[in-house]
Amino acid sequence: MSAPNQVHFQPQPRPIHPSHLNTSSESDSYPNSPSHSLTILNNDYDAFDALLHNIYEKILQDNWFKPAGDADSTGVCLRVDPTSFRLIPFEEGVRRLNVEVAVKIRSASVHAAVSRTLPSAREILIDSNTRIQIIPDISALGDAEREQCAAFIRSDHTLVVWAFSVDQVIPLWTEFEEKLIKYIWRTRSTPRRDNLPSNIASTVNSAAPSTSALPQYSTTRLSTAAGPFGMEDIDRSAANTMVVNFGFGVMNELDEMEKPVQPKLSKKKKKSTFWSFLSWWKLQTPVANVSALEEGSESHPEPRQLVLLGPFYAGCGLALTMYFAAAGISNLIEEWVLDGDTRRFGLVVVLPIVAAVSIFFCLQLIGNLSLVLGPVAQYHENSTYYSAQRPRPNAQIDGAARWSETTEALVIRDGVQNGTNIDFTEVEQELKREVRVGGLPHITIQCPVYKESLELTITPSVLSIKKAMQTYARQGGTSSIFICDDGLQIIPEEEKQKRLDFYANHNIGWVARPRHSSAPGGFKRAGKFKKASNMNYGLALSIAMEQQLAKLIADASSPTNSNNSTSSSSSEPRESSRPSTSTSSPYFPSQPRFESIDSIEERALQLAIEQIYQESGTAKKVVDESGKEIQEVVYHRPWAGGARSLRVGEIILIIDADTVVPEDCFRDAAREMGEEGGEEVAIIQHESDVMQVAHHYFENGITHFTRRINKCISYGCANGEVAPFVGHNAFLRWKAVQDASFIDPADGRRKMWSEANVSEDFDLALRLLLKGYTLRWATYSQGGFKEGVSLTVVDELARWQKYAYGCDEIIFNPIIKWWRHGPISKQLREFMQSAAPVHYKIGMSSYMFSYYGIAAATVGSTLNYLLLGLGPDLDRFYLHSFEILLACVVVFPALGNLGFTMLEYRLGHRSIWSSAVENLRWIPFFLFFFGGLSIHLSTAILAHLFSYDMTWGSTGKEVEKSTFWIEVPRIIKNFKLSIIICLMLIAMMVIFTTGVVPFEWQIPGWNWALIIPLSLVIGCHLLLPIVLNPWLMKFSY
Repeated sequence: MSAPNQVHFQPQPRPIHPSHLNTSSESDSYPNSPSHSLTILNNDYDAFDALLHNIYEKILQDNWFKPAGDADSTGVCLRVDPTSFRLIPFEEGVRRLNVEVAVKIRSASVHAAVSRTLPSAREILIDSNTRIQIIPDISALGDAEREQCAAFIRSDHTLVVWAFSVDQVIPLWTEFEEKLIKYIWRTRSTPRRDNLPSNIASTVNSAAPSTSALPQYSTTRLSTAAGPFGMEDIDRSAANTMVVNFGFGVMNELDEMEKPVQPKLSKKKKKSTFWSFLSWWKLQTPVANVSALEEGSESHPEPRQLVLLGPFYAGCGLALTMYFAAAGISNLIEEWVLDGDTRRFGLVVVLPIVAAVSIFFCLQLIGNLSLVLGPVAQYHENSTYYSAQRPRPNAQIDGAARWSETTEALVIRDGVQNGTNIDFTEVEQELKREVRVGGLPHITIQCPVYKESLELTITPSVLSIKKAMQTYARQGGTSSIFICDDGLQIIPEEEKQKRLDFYANHNIGWVARPRHSSAPGGFKRAGKFKKASNMNYGLALSIAMEQQLAKLIADASSPTNSNNSTSSSSSEPRESSRPSTSTSSPYFPSQPRFESIDSIEERALQLAIEQIYQESGTAKKVVDESGKEIQEVVYHRPWAGGARSLRVGEIILIIDADTVVPEDCFRDAAREMGEEGGEEVAIIQHESDVMQVAHHYFENGITHFTRRINKCISYGCANGEVAPFVGHNAFLRWKAVQDASFIDPADGRRKMWSEANVSEDFDLALRLLLKGYTLRWATYSQGGFKEGVSLTVVDELARWQKYAYGCDEIIFNPIIKWWRHGPISKQLREFMQSAAPVHYKIGMSSYMFSYYGIAAATVGSTLNYLLLGLGPDLDRFYLHSFEILLACVVVFPALGNLGFTMLEYRLGHRSIWSSAVENLRWIPFFLFFFGGLSIHLSTAILAHLFSYDMTWGSTGKEVEKSTFWIEVPRIIKNFKLSIIICLMLIAMMVIFTTGVVPFEWQIPGWNWALIIPLSLVIGCHLLLPIVLNPWLMKFSY
């Protein structure tokens, strides 16, 4: 074997000693040249050498390499930086793979596994969750699926294992070796006697060798030499009781063989009690047998029923609202009969406003009662808008993909030079291409980021996604990460380079648009909340790249390649001069006339960047040398990288920068969207748990609130309510998103996300519903999806302001547009006139109007104080604030906490006492929070109505420790408006209790029915930034 101290460097020479991975004769003669051998005596080792030798010596001790003659087929490769590798000995193929560490192994188990595959096989199904790819030779390693972290090489019967961290490679191979041994044992066979060489046969017939000196892991209860070769004459009936131990624990033959087990849901056994007649009221949580689901035979999905409990509850809530409105009219009629004054009927004009605000109250009342008394079995069952159980295995989706050649009519954008500009036109062209038939679809993980910390926020999220990608890759699927980076062209150079290196090391596709500029001709990032325009920009570049790629493929497939099809040819990578080759890839199985798929995709990306650059021209007025004012066109170039990962798959997973995803979630989404009837599903929104980072009481309170809201949404969707789309932790069907796209009147371009709406997620969900697609809420991930929450009260208030602003822009037009378009927005009119379910319209209306109810607390309490204090004899039609306060206390804190406690208990999630304690201890927190929201939501609503420019940035995702002297100025800056309003209201209340005003105008302090509602509002607003500020309440100076 080659000496383990052979170290190669590439491509730049190190300062201490020269590189040995170049094309010079010196490098070629290195292995046999003693004068150039590197030893401890003549070489200055560094940290990378130490790591490299440690791994190599470790795997030599563990017998990963087949000795002697096959040593040149094995090796270890360690990445020093994105352009430099060190090799002991290894081929150049690993460079294109660009991973942290890679090991090439040739062992008996690897040789056995590769030897028994068919020549046409592209993968080996090790177990139900592990498929390992097969590549023809080491030169194709760069085109391998990186997330599988392994690839068999057919030419020399080896296995390449790689990892994204140095400390992962040895445990990774240990895991693979265990699975390989179990695979070989499970698929073993006994060779026929006439196939054995005479000397082996005689050895078998003789006495068995002594095993007393052998280690325990090599013992076996076999009387014949059963190896991994020779698939003929398999007799499994005689081996049903064989037990073998390979050092990974005893494997029973019956356990390893796949059995056709039907998936079952095992329920906890109920004890017979005196209250057994109420067994319908409380359910035990069914526990899914995951192994039975995966190993069991394929079964058709159960038909999903449309649950009608949600529509029933919505109808009851609407009927209760109408009853309250009718009660008010009844009071007016009774009073008219007594005094004959018809002027009071003018109060009827406010009934629609009262009904709109009170419908949320009525729905909550009915909903809380249903939590206590209504059925809950539907929570554990799949239905039209709800998925409680994982989708069943599907042979067509889970199996290996097949490729079929088809002719498609593709729209290709072609550029024609027009002076200094390029005019792009869309032409339709037929193109022969291979399309995937069956198999797991490609999934793109799209993540918008801004200025978040790479180390604290982005890296943990990406590493979580990489685990899920690895699991999906081993299951036979492909995936990629697509980051829309709005901060890359803004952050400092050092941070920028760190991000670029991170993206390159993890094979991440990224797009960074120019920074926002308010100057004439500057680039404008559209939208109040920049997330929608950020994702639109990235998707536009991806679509442009696909169009350019289709054009390149069409040109390469044509008999005569045209070289003047675009004006940007000077910047294109040159076509390979080597003979025509075909490379295999999960995206395009065959690519003609290009040396690798990377080259054609990178070429298409450069053309797409040039296309977006040419289309970004904005005019500005400048003064030339003669003093004449002329129009100058300014162009804005995007940044992008990772061409292959920028290609959008059939399914998109939308996540935020602070997200954790479960390791096995991609295949479930692919199965659910691919099952019978799943073609109509456009969005699968997963219930999310919370990823806490600060663990102070404010984050704990928001965590409790988020979990509670998500649980109630799950219960509502199980009742038959249409699933919401919250904008992250959701799988989207790319075809459906494209089908629901629209032409933005602002710039005439096709958009997927609405940049004119703050609530871009609701806008997309509404467009999908109107197109006939279904939205679904899923809970079978059991909290595996995690999202970050607001860490400060300022960030949380900004979120609520954004929601209130978004609801107002959905309902009303700005006042300046009322004379032309009326007060009600076109979007709401279309929604109410659409074919969306009626109960969905009721539920969404109540949700949107709830923000007006919260915002009206300050104004309503003030008006109540003045009206009842200065004019006590009011019409019975008027509802006093104290009565409203009592009703809200009964429905929300009292009945709401009771209902949610009973729900958790009835579902079997928690005991009744622990749930009650958890819910009751957060009542003071929510008293201050919701009591102090009114003024802040009012400012957001009024900002939209009066066309005030209000924008929001991304929520803080890293913990920033603070002190008393830092927080006090922040409170004054962020809450000065609410503090001023509250101080004015306090002054008003004090003045009306003193002799400053005439006696008949005084409002005495003993009139507690007037004082308490307004005092609560004022007190909560003043104490909100203080008691809900963990850093201030620590009194750290």
